[in-house]
Amino acid sequence: MKIDLHVHTSELSLCGQLPAEEIIKIYKGSGYDGVVITNHFNLDTAMHFERHGISDYIGHYRHGFELARTAGEKYGLKVFFGYEIRFNENMNDYLVYGMPDSFADGYKDLFAMKARDFSALARENGFLFYQAHPFRNGMTVTNPALLYGIEVHNGHPGHDSRNDIALAWAEKYGLHRISGSDCHFAAGAATAGIITRSDVNTTEELVEALRNDDYEII
Repeated sequence: MKIDLHVHTSELSLCGQLPAEEIIKIYKGSGYDGVVITNHFNLDTAMHFERHGISDYIGHYRHGFELARTAGEKYGLKVFFGYEIRFNENMNDYLVYGMPDSFADGYKDLFAMKARDFSALARENGFLFYQAHPFRNGMTVTNPALLYGIEVHNGHPGHDSRNDIALAWAEKYGLHRISGSDCHFAAGAATAGIITRSDVNTTEELVEALRNDDYEII
């Protein structure tokens, strides 16, 4: 299955330009079988929605995913759930797959964590923690021992993510490798992802495929 692991929708990601249904239509028409909705999950975004009268940020975040999932059912595209989380300690972004809802409920405490503490939480609870575009301008390289893996190919056309350096870094430190379009607008959609060797139908099955490296990088 052809799956993009890093996709944003305008309902939740403030820099996103495409609503969920439009993104689903693009990916279906581009020959993909699925997408992971990884909207921005950080304090700045939460505070923006709170200032605009949305006090239940996590409920709003999940509703954004449901819009995409419903569109996926309409157009025949699998839609999986993830996060692009940023902690208050720096500007780094991390892709998280398989995190139980209960951890996200206390999102302000989560954002106040440091990457090393979140890494321990992920290991203890079996969800996957990757650094997104680790060599893009403004990023701080995270200790590889804290990460399950890194995004070795980021397809965002508006940034130099130095994918060649990311791949070399993953090879040097034995990190698991993923690829995603980092889609925010039409020109950046359907440019990257993975091809799984077996069918995946749920977020849990996708996490297992990632855990077992049961895929090829696009």
